[in-house]
Amino acid sequence: MSKAILTIGYKTFVMDISKAAQVMEALGNAEQYEKKWREEKDGGTTHHVSDAATDVASMQLISNDLYRMAKLAGKST
Repeated sequence: MSKAILTIGYKTFVMDISKAAQVMEALGNAEQYEKKWREEKDGGTTHHVSDAATDVASMQLISNDLYRMAKLAGKST
């Protein structure tokens, strides 16, 4: 069965397509939380919730053959 490569921020994962689709759907419904540090004299740290950025995650499909080759290459001897 083919797999999906899921990139979230700077991390990349491989998983079953159905699980990757669930993650993408959940992220599509998420809001973005951001903590902005400021010096105390400027009012201190502030917290913000806004619409999630659309380019935070991406998904692409890979064949079963490519997955198996990558899995083999990742094994240490």
